[in-house]
Amino acid sequence: MGRRENPIDTPNKPLALLASWLRATRREAGVTYAQLAQRTLFSAATLARAASGQSVPKLEVVVAFAEGCGGDVRAATYMWKRSFRDRLQANDGRRRTRTVHISFVRDFSELHEAMLDLYRGEGAPSYRELDSRARSRGDRIPRSTLGRFLNRTNVPSRGFVIAFSRACGVPDFEIEMWGQAWDRAKLPRRARRTLDVDGGG
Repeated sequence: MGRRENPIDTPNKPLALLASWLRATRREAGVTYAQLAQRTLFSAATLARAASGQSVPKLEVVVAFAEGCGGDVRAATYMWKRSFRDRLQANDGRRRTRTVHISFVRDFSELHEAMLDLYRGEGAPSYRELDSRARSRGDRIPRSTLGRFLNRTNVPSRGFVIAFSRACGVPDFEIEMWGQAWDRAKLPRRARRTLDVDGGG
């Protein structure tokens, strides 16, 4: 039997949940970290760090950990995305900032925040990964355009918003909400004020 693991101590609650889940999954599988390492491409030390709760591990480590223990990979991925997002929010001081829901977005600043929140919630996939996802659906997300958008150096086109939201996992029945948000953001400020009055928004 291996040595007792240190208590999980992190302000990142989703990370604490992930670490606890990894530990429980390993115990249920009845394997040591050394045995788990033989089932994966990662060392016992890397796997132990993933379950320590000290920092957010790489997604591929979490997936391999879950697979090696016969655990639910989708559940592990979901918990990883939440912990990753929490870490990014803590790093840039946005922990207490509430992003406007996409159905209430009124301008490009709010649209950018909603899209950035969506991107982070998906685990901030690489530019290559997002473009690959988009291409699989017949869309395009040029990496240069994505980089400029994430750095706030350009205003996205409606097509970019649609392709981006699809690539970040927005279901088809919600896609039009993102297009409508772009439509509202594109309206002149005076027209937006009129819409607010008439619509009661």
